Amino acid sequence: MKKILSAFTAALMLLLCSCTAISENEDALPAAATVAEPQPYPVEAGNLIFNSSPVTVGSLSPAVTEMIYELGYGDRLICRSSYCDTPEAVLTLPETGSAANPDIDKIISYAPELLITQSPIANKDTVRLSEAGISLLTLPAPSSLEELYDNYAALADIFAGSIEGNSLAENTLADMKSAVNEAKNSCESIVFIMNIDGDEITAGTGDSFAGDLFSVFGRNIAENDTDYTTTAEKLIKADPQYIFLARPLSASDFDSGLAEQLSAFSEDHVFSIDASLTERPTARLAETIRSVSEVMTGTNAETTEFTGGYAEIHETSGQ
Repeated sequence: MKKILSAFTAALMLLLCSCTAISENEDALPAAATVAEPQPYPVEAGNLIFNSSPVTVGSLSPAVTEMIYELGYGDRLICRSSYCDTPEAVLTLPETGSAANPDIDKIISYAPELLITQSPIANKDTVRLSEAGISLLTLPAPSSLEELYDNYAALADIFAGSIEGNSLAENTLADMKSAVNEAKNSCESIVFIMNIDGDEITAGTGDSFAGDLFSVFGRNIAENDTDYTTTAEKLIKADPQYIFLARPLSASDFDSGLAEQLSAFSEDHVFSIDASLTERPTARLAETIRSVSEVMTGTNAETTEFTGGYAEIHETSGQ
C-alpha cells in the first residue's frame, strides 16, 4: 500500500512540475509583434526628404504653379516666377524672376521653406538657397504623359503625405485621363509642327511631350524621330492625315511645292493651335485634348475656342 501511495505521490508531483513548466514557458513567450500603422511622412522626392507638409512654397515653373493650385494647395505659395500667370489668383503674389534668371535676393527675402523649379539653376544660386535654409526641388520637365502623371503624384505626396497623396493625384488627373481615353484613335495619322526651316522641320518627335501627347490621337508620323527634328522628305513620305501647327506658324509658311504633296492641305486637315498646349503641360490639357479630338472626328469641325486659357484651334488650310 505504501508503495502504491509513493508511486501516486511521485506521479502527482511530476504532473504539477510539468504544468508549472508549461506556465513558465508560456510567460516567457514573446508578445505578438505589433504592426506599425502607415505614416504619411517622411516622403522622398528628388533629392529631398519631407518630414511634414511644406507651409510656404515658391515656384519658378508656371506648370508647377498650376499643378499646386489644381491639387488644392495654392494657399501655400508665397512667391512665383514672372511667367506664372495661371490661375488669376497667382498674380497677386510677388515675382522672383525666372528659372533662367532667378532673383535669389528676393527669394531669400521671402524665405519659402521650399522652392520648386523644372529647370536647373546655377550652382552658385543653389548654394545661396541652401545657406539660407531654403530647400530646392527640381521636378523633371515631362517628356510623356506618364511623366506628367508622376509629377502630380510627387507633388501630392509632398503636400498631402503618402497616404492621401495617391488618391489626391488620381482625383486631380481623373478628367485628363478620361479625355485621353476618349481621344484615342481620333485619326489614322497626325503630326504636330512647331517650325519650318527649309527641309528641316521642328516637330513633336517620339522623345518629346508634344510627340507623346499627339500620339494619343493617332499614329504620330514623327514618333521615330528625336530632338524635335524631322524632314520635309519624311513628312511627304508619311503624308499624315492631320497636321497641327503651333501658332504663330500657319499654312502659309509651307512652301507651295511641299503643301501640294500633302493630302492634309487638299482635305482641309491643317489646323493651328496655341503652342502653350505642349509648353505648359498640366491637367488643364483635358479640355484641349477633347477639342483637338472633336476637330478630327467632326464633332466640331469649324473653329474651336478654348475656355480653359489655351487659346484657339483655327482651320488654316485656306490661309
